[in-house]
Amino acid sequence: MQQARLEAEKRDSFGKGSARALRRAGAIPAVLYGRHQEVIPLQVNEHVFRTFLRLNGENVLIDLDIAEHGAETAMIRDVQQDPVVKRTLLHADFIRVSLDEPVTTTVPIVLEGTPIGVREADGVLEFPLRELTLHCLPTLLPDDIRLDVSELELNDLIHVGSVSLGEGIDVIDDAQTMIAGVSPPKVEEEVTEALEGDEALVDEEGVESDREEPELITRRRSDDEDEE
Repeated sequence: MQQARLEAEKRDSFGKGSARALRRAGAIPAVLYGRHQEVIPLQVNEHVFRTFLRLNGENVLIDLDIAEHGAETAMIRDVQQDPVVKRTLLHADFIRVSLDEPVTTTVPIVLEGTPIGVREADGVLEFPLRELTLHCLPTLLPDDIRLDVSELELNDLIHVGSVSLGEGIDVIDDAQTMIAGVSPPKVEEEVTEALEGDEALVDEEGVESDREEPELITRRRSDDEDEE
C-alpha cells in the first residue's frame, strides 16, 4: 500500500459553534486516536484534504505530520459529509497504525473487462458487493482489488471465496457472498408484463362499454316518448 503525507494542526477549541467557525475559515475538525495513546483533536485544511482524498482515496497509509507534535502513521477511519450538501466535509477521524501489527479495513473492488454474457447474450452485469473487508499488515493492504469479469457468461458468478489475495491477507467477508455475476436479459419479462397490462386494459374497457350501453338505450327511449 502506498503512503502519503498530510499536514495537520492541533485544535484547542471544541463544540458545534467552534466547528462551524473552523469550517468558515477553510478548515475541518478532525481527531487522531488509537493504540491506547492520547486522543489528539486536530484541524486540517479543507482544500488540502479534499485534494488528498481525490489523489489517494480513503484507503491509504498516511504520514500525518502534526505541527508542534511530530509525525504519526495513521489511516482514515471515517470522513463525515453533510447529508444535504454532499461535497461539504464535516469531520475526519484518523486512527494510529503500526506497520508491524495487522489492521482490519475495507478495500474497494474494481471490475475489469466486459463479460461474454453481456457482449454476446445481452446479459446484465450485477455488482452488489463493492468492497472487501481485509485483515493484514498495513504494508500488505492493496489500494484496490481488481477482478477480471471478461470471461463470465450468463448466470456465472464470482463469490468472495473465489478471490485469492496472497499469503498474509485474510478476507473477513462470508465466502458465499456474491461479488458480481451476469444475469439473463430482462426483455422477455418486460414484454410479458406489457402484454398482461394491455389485456387488463382491454378487459377494463370492455366492462366500461357494457356499463355505458344501457344508459344510451334508456336515453333513446326517453327521446321517443317526447316525440309522442
